[in-house]
Amino acid sequence: MFAVMKNWDLMIGVDPHICWPPGAPLPLPNPVPYVTVMVLNGLQPLTPMLAPTSQTFYGLTVQRGSDIGPGIPHIGPPSILTPLDVLFSSSVSYFGASAYTHEGQPCAAALLVAVGLNANCQEPVSLPTGLVLCVTTHFTWMSPFDIMFGFACMIFDAALEFAGQNASNWASGFVTRNVMNPIASRITAKMASRTAGKSAAKTAGKTAGKTAAKTTATAQAWQKARPSGAPGKTTPTAGGHRRPAPPAGPPKKKEILLAMVKDIFFDLGMAAPMSLVHMLGMEMLELTGIEEFGAPREEPQS
Repeated sequence: MFAVMKNWDLMIGVDPHICWPPGAPLPLPNPVPYVTVMVLNGLQPLTPMLAPTSQTFYGLTVQRGSDIGPGIPHIGPPSILTPLDVLFSSSVSYFGASAYTHEGQPCAAALLVAVGLNANCQEPVSLPTGLVLCVTTHFTWMSPFDIMFGFACMIFDAALEFAGQNASNWASGFVTRNVMNPIASRITAKMASRTAGKSAAKTAGKTAGKTAAKTTATAQAWQKARPSGAPGKTTPTAGGHRRPAPPAGPPKKKEILLAMVKDIFFDLGMAAPMSLVHMLGMEMLELTGIEEFGAPREEPQS
């Protein structure tokens, strides 16, 4: 016999999540366990599946596939990611009796007689770490097929989560390798060439200054030895009345950022005339069979 779950049954779980301590530059390398506590009724009416017409003294009957949904408290180490964990929280009741329906849906039942087994959201995928305490006198029976069906649905959903995470990671890596890295390489090369040019100009300026100073000193020494003008006076050096140019300093941070922004827009304009969003929209549009926006599909001629 298996206890039928009610909306006021308490779920208690221990779910590992990524922890990013406040003030830390990066999150911790391994997930950290968080204690989750919430009744099956949840805090919102969208995801819990209840049968209002099937009410007992303890509460409403919960249907199979019910999800507590967003708003499950996570108790554990402080993390700046905890608000997101609470906002996207989930706890699903996969097990139930197909032969015992309430409002057309199978009722949710506790797999461990009086303790239910919910699949809670966590890293890397949702796992059955949520224990539901079913305090009730309302019991039903689950067939072996019902139990196998619950495990199959749980595994299928976990596989979808895993595939979705890998797909997002692959897409992120693809964009980084094929879009961002070439742009960053071009910007780095251009900045390096500019820095090298400025360093070379600065070095050449110093060398020319030293050479000019040495030549001037030689000329002044020669003029003292053999004056060409009146006694006690020397001929002024050509260009000596001009103010020397200030030495070229390193580029400012604002100038570097402005140059990087200009290079990014230049590269995007040369390599991709259309924006990436526009290009993606055009690629997706071809899959729909529509030739252009607003144009109807071409019907095959018979």
